[in-house]
Amino acid sequence: MDQENLTKDQRKALKLQRKFEKEQGRLKKFNPQDTDFSQNPSNILCVRFGNKYSIAYVEKLRNMIERNITVPYKLYCLMDDPTPINGVQLIIQKNAGYAKGWWHKVHMFDPSLPLSGRILYVDLDVVICNSINKLVQISGNTFMGIRDFNRKFHRDWKYLNSSVMSWVHGTQNHIYNQFIGNPQAAMRMHGDQDWTWKCAKDRIKFWPESWIQSYKWEIRDRSELQVINGVRQFTTIRNDISVPNDCSICVFHGSPDPEIVQDKFVIDNWQ
Repeated sequence: MDQENLTKDQRKALKLQRKFEKEQGRLKKFNPQDTDFSQNPSNILCVRFGNKYSIAYVEKLRNMIERNITVPYKLYCLMDDPTPINGVQLIIQKNAGYAKGWWHKVHMFDPSLPLSGRILYVDLDVVICNSINKLVQISGNTFMGIRDFNRKFHRDWKYLNSSVMSWVHGTQNHIYNQFIGNPQAAMRMHGDQDWTWKCAKDRIKFWPESWIQSYKWEIRDRSELQVINGVRQFTTIRNDISVPNDCSICVFHGSPDPEIVQDKFVIDNWQ
C-alpha cells in the first residue's frame, strides 16, 4: 500500500491494524492453547428475540457465513422462538420482556449458555461479503469489538459498537451477572453496547477498521440518506459499490436495514 497517498486517519488505521496483526502472530506462535480447528469448530452466535427481525434474517446470516468461511464452525442462535432453523443450533431462553429488545444481547455473556471456547457474535442486520476466517481465528483471551462508527467523524473516538464481537466463553461473565443483579439500573443506559462498554472498556480491543465497515457511513455516505414515505433510505440505488479488499462485514447500524437497500452489492451478498 502506498502510504504517501493515504490520509492521516488512514495511516493511523493501518498502523493499528499492523500492530494488531503482529500481536496475533505472536499469540499464535507462542500460545500453547491455540485453537485446533480440526477438532474444535468455531462458535458463531447470533441473537433473535421478539419480532423485530424475522427468521429470514437468521437464514440469510447462515447462508452468508457458509459462503464466507472455510474452517469448521457451528452457528448458534440465542432466541425465544423454538421454530427449528436448518443449520442453526437454537439456544432457547424465555423472553425477558425488556421494553427495548436489544437488551437480550447481554444474555450472550450468561455463563450457563451451552457453549465453550471462543465465540464470534454477529448482529443479524449485517452483510457478510468476504472471508470471516480471520474473525474466528483470534488467539488468546482477547475481547474484540468494533470501534464505534462515529470514528468516521471523530478521529480519536473511543467507544464500542457491539455488532461484531469475539470473546472466550466464561471470561466476561460479569457483564451478564452485574446486569441481572440490577437490570433497571443498567437499563438507564441507552442500550446493550453502552453497558458492555461500561463493564469491559478496560479490556476490549478493537478490530482493524477495514475488516468491519459501516455501510451507511463508510461504504456509502450519510448525506445520501433521507426519510422517504416514513422510511430512512438512500436516495439513489447504486450498482458500483465496492468495499476494501480486507472488509469481511458491512454493518447496518440504525436504519436502513439490508432488506430496504437495493444496491447491487447488498442484493448480491444478503441472500
